[in-house]
Amino acid sequence: MNYILWTVPSLTIDQKLSKSVNSDTGEISFNFNGKGHDVQDIVLLYQDNGLPVSVVNNWLIYLKTSLYRKSVNTQAQALLHYFIFLNEIGLEWDEMPITSRNKPTYKFSKHLKDAVKNGTIARTTANNYLGSIVSFYKFYLNKGYEFINKPFNYKTIKVNVNGGHEFSRGKFVFVHSTDIRLNLPTDKSNFGMPRELVPLSEHEWTLVDQICREGKVNSNTSKGAALVNLSEEFKLAVVLARHTGLRREEIVTFRSKFIYKPTAEQLRHKYLIHSNGVHISPQEGVNTKGSGSRTIEMPSSLMLQLHQYINSKRYIKRRKLFEVNNPNELNNPPLFISQNGHHYASRTFNARWCEVRNTVKDSHPSFNHKFHNLRSTYAVARLKELLNQGIKEGDALDYIQSVMGHKSRSTLLHYLKFCHQTLKANEVYEQALELVLKGEE
Repeated sequence: MNYILWTVPSLTIDQKLSKSVNSDTGEISFNFNGKGHDVQDIVLLYQDNGLPVSVVNNWLIYLKTSLYRKSVNTQAQALLHYFIFLNEIGLEWDEMPITSRNKPTYKFSKHLKDAVKNGTIARTTANNYLGSIVSFYKFYLNKGYEFINKPFNYKTIKVNVNGGHEFSRGKFVFVHSTDIRLNLPTDKSNFGMPRELVPLSEHEWTLVDQICREGKVNSNTSKGAALVNLSEEFKLAVVLARHTGLRREEIVTFRSKFIYKPTAEQLRHKYLIHSNGVHISPQEGVNTKGSGSRTIEMPSSLMLQLHQYINSKRYIKRRKLFEVNNPNELNNPPLFISQNGHHYASRTFNARWCEVRNTVKDSHPSFNHKFHNLRSTYAVARLKELLNQGIKEGDALDYIQSVMGHKSRSTLLHYLKFCHQTLKANEVYEQALELVLKGEE
């Protein structure tokens, strides 16, 4: 049995269910009455035969409607992996043997830990997945679901709450927590940064860029492995992420009204910045992280490329379909529209990126970057560029923090470490080249 995630564009809940019987035929029919409440763009779990996994979907709907979560994508991905894992080990979600190590929850914890050690999943992703599984079971425990044995045990943890004030020094609180956790050793590689924040090297980006330019990737089709075409939209999305630092959700909600034809003077400059850049915010229709707003920079050549795209027959045809399907967004269509005239789902970009990654691995087996790594690649490359121009380190960090929308400097300081590492590597190369040239003299 396989499982898939499906984004339901609109789901109506809280309607009253009524039953009626046709007196002539004796057939029973059910109807939903009342206005109810609409839930937009919710990700739900289904079996590959089309049947919903109700125990999961009830929880996802609860998160969206009762806890007002803006997105449940992480939780949905966690449950997708968990139910695939359950199918592989032959256990049901509520099948809890008496011994902890035999329970699916603890087995999945070990599975995630092994995956992190093997490099097939990031540490942060594994922790998020395990946290989602714990929350899923807590939901059913709080509802009084009868498990033969509890999914996990509870224990009390002593937490130091030392603060800057005198009254809080030496204070502790006791937290009631579960005993199911990954307990991973500290990751000292890549300055301890999460894998999704590690930038692509120049060589790795060159490989990705070459694949996107050629427009062909390896894909598993119904007829087996084959070379398939990359869409124009995906190729533009990759370039946009790499050269602006936009997040995936920001890209799929990026609006065509932001695009304009640069003047000859603007094209003489490499970047469109400040008033020539693009201001993005939820008010403009862009799903920014934390609902913040900022002005991003964009290479002038990329702006021209996007201007040519939105005036192409391909985009105009998609935009007209979008206007029919989404009359409420008639005057604010997104830049990226599916061939059926709908919003692109961010997971569509993830799926295509997996194909790009697998194609890169043919010549570079250690390539394990996610689509999100393009954001850190932009940050490190742009920081290095600014420092090479003689801009002070503090000013360069301030600027990058502004255009990328970082609330904290901590991640930027990690980027700076990568930047200095790259600069040192370049210095070593230049010194070696100088020695070779001197030897030739």
